[in-house]
Amino acid sequence: MTRLFGVLLRLVVILVGYSLAVLMAVLFIHVLAWGSLGFGSGTEDPVAQWATAISVLLSTLFISYYAFLPSAVLITISEMRAIRSWLYFALSGGAVALCVVVLRAMDRTADSAVVPVDAVTIAAGLAGGIAYWLIAGRNAGGWRQRNLSAPEPSES
Repeated sequence: MTRLFGVLLRLVVILVGYSLAVLMAVLFIHVLAWGSLGFGSGTEDPVAQWATAISVLLSTLFISYYAFLPSAVLITISEMRAIRSWLYFALSGGAVALCVVVLRAMDRTADSAVVPVDAVTIAAGLAGGIAYWLIAGRNAGGWRQRNLSAPEPSES
């Protein structure tokens, strides 16, 4: 495997890990709201089920927009320093969620209603960080160690 292929493969794993971490965070919030959405009572409305599915997809898009830059910084730090601790990624997810809360608050107009979901959002960030660790964080920086230990084949 060449260095370029190894780096490209790692970038794909990071992108998949980020996408699934955001999806996990959104699902975490939706599961917490499961009872208030009318599920579990035995009389689920098919329209509510479709609305929930669409809500999960749209929320994933919006959250990934707000969370991209802080996540990219923390993922880059973990890759460059080969940090593989689950605690780092959980706390990073919480920090990214805090950034999302702040960015969302900055986007709010002064007369819009404030919804007290900040603690839930940070908890969802912790869950997303652990999901990222399971998918991509456990091997953070591994591509650098393999490239440094394996010499480049000579063309002679």
